[in-house]
Amino acid sequence: MQSQYLPSFALRALLVACALAVVSLLYLPLPILPQLAQAHGLGAAATGIISVFGLAYASGFLVFGPLSDRLGRRRVMVYGLTALALVTALLAAAKSAPLLLAGRAVQGLAAAAFPPVVIAYLAERGTPRQRVWSVAWLSTAFLSAGLLGQVYGASVAGRWGMGAAPLPLAAVFALTACWLWCTPADPARAANAPLSSGYRQFGRLLADPQLRRVYAPALLLLMCFVAFYLVLDARLGPALQARGISALAARELALPGFLAPLAVAAVMPRWGAERVVMVGLTIATVGLGLCAWAGGAHLYGLLAASVMFVAGIGISVPGLIARVAGMAEAPLRGLAVAFYTFVLFVGASLGPWLARQTAAWPVEYAFLLLAALLGAGAMYAISGRCTPSP
Repeated sequence: MQSQYLPSFALRALLVACALAVVSLLYLPLPILPQLAQAHGLGAAATGIISVFGLAYASGFLVFGPLSDRLGRRRVMVYGLTALALVTALLAAAKSAPLLLAGRAVQGLAAAAFPPVVIAYLAERGTPRQRVWSVAWLSTAFLSAGLLGQVYGASVAGRWGMGAAPLPLAAVFALTACWLWCTPADPARAANAPLSSGYRQFGRLLADPQLRRVYAPALLLLMCFVAFYLVLDARLGPALQARGISALAARELALPGFLAPLAVAAVMPRWGAERVVMVGLTIATVGLGLCAWAGGAHLYGLLAASVMFVAGIGISVPGLIARVAGMAEAPLRGLAVAFYTFVLFVGASLGPWLARQTAAWPVEYAFLLLAALLGAGAMYAISGRCTPSP
């Protein structure tokens, strides 16, 4: 049953800011990995700071989504954010490598209690227009965290140390938990069914051909996104540096593309989520195709095409979220959205592997492969338009 409580604009804005802060935790250490490796004696194992967080983060999606279906969205977010605030603050004092890595794993698990649950929470509350705008702002926060988290890490942690960076984020988590605690509780949910029964519903989700046509493109979206920028850095980084364009600047140029979900919110009520997804996937595929055409010979054209690619992703993500939240039955919505975020993150985790597989290819062929993969995902999603959902 949908809650009758309508979150205020201030609470919605705080939830979006908290979403940005939570997802930024993954990317925050990237620009200062060499300093962390030297400070903690990690050497090449410094990437474990990212990996242990990511593994716990992805696994946690499948825990907290079904848990929120049973215990309520608000309760799961309050407890998860409280734990996240405590762990994040304690990590500021971590000195040894084992303590840092263990803390990052616990932090990743606690962080997973927020993204899939807040999507379901706001997708169930308010008018249709409010729900569309809430998902659009959340999508913008999730996408831009990949860039803004690195900028924050480089500017704050790089200047004052890793210990200074977590404290403002911990304050955001604590404030959000307190605010949510003061809001009305979720409607009572069935308490007799065992918790394990929620996980048995995975079969129902995967048996739905319409949901499969959401999950498959979601897997490819961030996989291609991560692989694109890794290939760009590895293969064209020196050429860009010679023109005075750093790796971070190349990402900042695509920042307008991260604002695409806000434009989606304006057209979603008229177009519908399905058409938005089709348009977004098509734009992203064309953008990657233009990147392949530009290659290393037309660097400025490649950067312009990358904005188109990122904008296509920005259009697709809120459309995919809206499709999942709209098609899943209310008792399974938390699980459906959690599985969507899990698939999305698994795709991001496969991005580095895909980039390594194309390391010996001409850069044009690597980008063309990414365009072909995303195009195949778009065709698969389109093929479901004539298939009735069970």
